Amino acid sequence: MSERSRRDGRRRLEPGARTAILDRIAALQPKPASPSPAGPAPAETDDTTRALRAAVLGKDEVRLPQLHDLWGSLRRIPVNEAVLESNLVITASRRDPAHTAFDLLRTRLLQALDEHGWKRVAITSPTRGCGKTFTAANLAIALSRYENRRTVLLDLDLRAPGLAEVLGAPAPGPIADWLRGATSSSTQLQRVGQNLLGIGGLAVGLNDRSETYAAELLQDPKTAAVLDQMQEEIAPDAVLFDLPPALSQDDVTAFRSRYDCVLMVVGGGHNSAEQIREAVRRIGEDKPILGMILNRAEEDRASGSG
Repeated sequence: MSERSRRDGRRRLEPGARTAILDRIAALQPKPASPSPAGPAPAETDDTTRALRAAVLGKDEVRLPQLHDLWGSLRRIPVNEAVLESNLVITASRRDPAHTAFDLLRTRLLQALDEHGWKRVAITSPTRGCGKTFTAANLAIALSRYENRRTVLLDLDLRAPGLAEVLGAPAPGPIADWLRGATSSSTQLQRVGQNLLGIGGLAVGLNDRSETYAAELLQDPKTAAVLDQMQEEIAPDAVLFDLPPALSQDDVTAFRSRYDCVLMVVGGGHNSAEQIREAVRRIGEDKPILGMILNRAEEDRASGSG
C-alpha cells in the first residue's frame, strides 16, 4: 500500500508525545443512587434474580443473561499487527507513547457513560482530514482491553467508508444492507479474533462501498430499529459510530436522534474556530459534546478522507 493511498488520519507521527489528544472532557454530574428496596430480601432462586438484586443494591455490576446473545457466535476476524501499525492504530501494540492519551480518553469516556446511562457515542469532525477514523479505531481498541466490557464500532461514514482498510479486515458486505434490515447482525458484525496484543471485547461493523442516500438512510426509522435490535442481541456497553464530518453533508444532523453524546475530533492547524462552532451548532445544544479531541498528528502529504 502506498503512502498516497492511506486514509483518515494515517499520518507520520513525530517521536515522543506525537499526538495531542483530549483538550477536554466535559465534567458530568453523576446520577443519584437508586434507593435501597424496602422490606425483606426476596428469595434468590436463580442467576437472574441474584443479578437483579445485586444491581438494585448497588453491588458489583453483573451482566444479566441475554435471551438471544449473539456475541459468542459472531465470526472472528484476524488481527494483523503489521497492518495496524502501518495504519497508526497505536493502541494495538502500545509501543507508541501516544497510546496513553487514548487510555485517558477511554477512562473518562466510560465514566461519563456510566454516570449518565449512555451507550452510543458519535465520533465526528468539522471537516475531512482531522483523523476521526484514526481516533475511532484507536479508542475502540483501548476500550476493548477492559474485561467484561463489550464495545461495538460501526463504520457509518457511508459516503467514504474507511474502517475496513484501517483495521486491515474484510467487510462482509455493504453496511447499508444491514441498516435496511436486509442482513442480520450476526452477518454484518464481526469480533476481533484471538491475538497476542490483548485486544479483547470488540465487534466491528465494516463497510465495503459508498452509499448515495446516506442521510436518508441514517434518518430512516428502520435504521433506528436495526440499531435497537443490535443492542438487544449483542448487549454492548459502548457503541462507537464513526460518522462523516459534520460540515460535509447533513448525515450527522440526520442521525442525531440515534446517539447520546459526541466526541469532536479537531485537526490541529486544520480547522478554524468558526468551523468548530458551526459543527457544534449543527449537532445541536441538546447533544452533549463530551470532548474536543485535538489531533496534532503531522499531516501526511497523501490525500485522504478523515
